[in-house]
Formats: sequence, C-alpha cells, structure tokens
Amino acid sequence: MIRHFIWIWIFYWAAAAFLPASSLYESVGEAFLLQLIFLILVLLGFSWSWLAEVPDRSPICGTRKPKSLQRAIQISLIFSSIGTLCIIYDKIAIQGIDYSQGVAVAREAWRKEGVERGGGISSIFSILGYLLSSGYYVAAVLLVAFGENLKKPFLYKGILLVFILLMVNSVLAGGRSNVLLVTVFVAGAITAVSGWSYRSLFPSKGLRSSVLLLALFSFSYVLYVFSERAEATGIDISAYVKHFLPYLGLKIDPWFSEISGSGVFFDVINLLVLALSYITHSLSTAAGIIENGPGDKVIVFLHPLNILSKLGVIGRPDSSWFLYGRFPSLPAALLYQFGHFGFFVISILIGFLSAIARCIYLSFPSSIVAISFYLMMYSVLIISPLLLAIDFMSFPFVMFSFFLVAMILKLNNLIKRSL
Repeated sequence: MIRHFIWIWIFYWAAAAFLPASSLYESVGEAFLLQLIFLILVLLGFSWSWLAEVPDRSPICGTRKPKSLQRAIQISLIFSSIGTLCIIYDKIAIQGIDYSQGVAVAREAWRKEGVERGGGISSIFSILGYLLSSGYYVAAVLLVAFGENLKKPFLYKGILLVFILLMVNSVLAGGRSNVLLVTVFVAGAITAVSGWSYRSLFPSKGLRSSVLLLALFSFSYVLYVFSERAEATGIDISAYVKHFLPYLGLKIDPWFSEISGSGVFFDVINLLVLALSYITHSLSTAAGIIENGPGDKVIVFLHPLNILSKLGVIGRPDSSWFLYGRFPSLPAALLYQFGHFGFFVISILIGFLSAIARCIYLSFPSSIVAISFYLMMYSVLIISPLLLAIDFMSFPFVMFSFFLVAMILKLNNLIKRSL
C-alpha cells in the first residue's frame, strides 16, 4: 500500500517534468514542496504500524475467502446490471439524452438538463441506478482477489461482464473516472494478496492476452473521450489541445508546437499529451492555490455534500473557488480548505487511517467490509496527486455496494443458521 503511494507520486512528478508544457503559475517549486511534505506527513502517520511490527504482507486471500464467494459475485453483478438498466432508462427515456451524437454531446446535454431542474433528482430510477450500478466494482475485486477459488468458466465470464458494465456505465456518464477508479481498486485487490503476480493471477496465456486487450480497449476509450470533446468544439485536435491547456493552467512548450502537424499520428500524439496534461495539471493548480492562499469554498468532500444536498439534508455547498473544475491535488485542496494547520493534521490522519485499514484487513482478510475499508484508503493514497478519491462521482456508491453485498451475505448466513 504505502510503497505504491510513494511510487505513484514519483511517477506523477516525473510525468509532469516530461510533459511538453509548463505552468502558467510561478509557484511550481512551492507546489512541489507542499506535495513532498504531504507525502512525508502521510508516511509519518503510517509509521506507527511499522513500530508495532505489523506483518509487511498479508496472508494469501485465497486461503481465507469470504463465505459464499460465488454468490457474492453473482449478487454484485445482478445488482449492477439492474442499476445500469435503471440509469439507461432514466437518461434516455426520462431525461431524453441522445447518445447517438457521441458521449461529449450527451454529457453536455445531461449537464444542461441537470441545471434546468435545479440540480434535483431526475427520477426514482436515477436513485436506484446510482445506488446499485457500482456493484461491478465489488465483483471485480472479488474475482481478482479470490479467483483461484472459482471455476475458470465462471471467472472468465465474470471478468467479461465486469468489463461490459464498466464500459456501459462510463459511456452513460460520458467520462473517464470509472476506468481510473476500477483500475485503482483492482490494483489494490491484486497487491493485497501476498505472492500473486500477474502471471499467477491469470495462469492461462489466452486469459492474460484477453485481459491486456480489455485494458488496451479501456485506455483507447479514454483517448476517445478526449477526441469526442475536441470534435464537439468544432476544431481539430491540435487546436483543441492548445486552447484547452491554458484552462488547465498550462501552456504548450514552443518546441512541441513547431513539430506538430496534421494526420492520425499527430492526432494520437496530441491526445496523449492532453491525457498526460489532464493527469498532471494538478501541480499547476496547486501552484495557483499557493499564490492565492487558503479560501472559504468547498473542495474536499464536495461530492458527498452535493449528494446530501440533493436529498435535502443540508444546503448546497459553495464550490465556486477560483479554479473550479480542475484537479487541485489532495495536499493543495487540504491547504486551501483547512489552512496550514489543517493540512498538517489531516495529512498525518490519512496515513494513520491507512495503517488502521491495513491492520484490519490483515486481521480479517476474508471480510468484504475489511477489504472495502482497505481499498478505500488505498484509493485515497493512490489518487491523492489528483484529488480526494471520495470526490469521484462513483465513489460513495462503490462503498455502498460493498456494504450492501456484505449485509446481504450476512443476512443470508443468519437465515441458513436459523433453519
């Protein structure tokens, strides 16, 4: 867990340095220092588990599989399928969203429709859809973590259905966050199991090739979304990149502009630069936050607060900060919303909670709830260069899916015991 946290930050900084673009803000050095301090504070909060001599690796999950493993996967996929159908019906039949013109146009129509109804809930099908559709995350984690306990046909069909549900839900949302979040959850599930490698996880050469093909398809989908959004503006991809990067707080380096041309090859290169800029622009956003100082708007936990607002529990949070819509990176978001002292305390707390999640998982490796807590903190660490993982649109519903499946299995086991 913690090693991946360190490596993801190293990769992020290396990617930002490699990017053929520079920040529009001058405080990039201070932003890097802030992020480095965040990493050190998280390590400090996590260090108590090393002092307590908690085992460095978990026992093999395959030896401690959850009860009714296959049933849990089936329940997850059934719920996810029902929820996905509910979302399809809500968006197409009730909201009237037309996906035939591409995901970018559909996403914009969906956004406008939400603004017109004042941000309220569109229908009961929307509620059911979002509550249930993320069940494929649970299935993906269980298939990866405990796959050796399953029959191969069931494992292969499960992976294929997870992929189909992932892509359908991504298209319906018109975004890329589901692909990233599923990747992080699956990576967390794989690394949580001691002694498993990619080859041992997928022993069949055909299955390994199929999984790599699905991963390549997912990455192609991410680039497709970028190209769709460029096409929706009515300008070519090269011009779109040059116009969009300043929004991200970046400007293209002169040498890259000079070698840019037309054609499929240059379009792919520009899309890759755009994707890399999208992932790493949070360093520039952090520099902007440092230059402007802390504020009184909401960045952290914005999505959960918006959900509570739609349910009428609280008032609508004010998220109109000066770089709204950009990734701030978690350390910069903490600094903006909670000040220097809050940044210091919460950074240590994140490391502390991550260590607790790891210890609970090591103690109860067959518990779906323990796995979900571990993966929640794992995703917070891994996605911290971008934002707080909990603020991803699907995240609260993913955690709900884990608890829902765990409760249903618990209830089912209690009924069996009473009979």
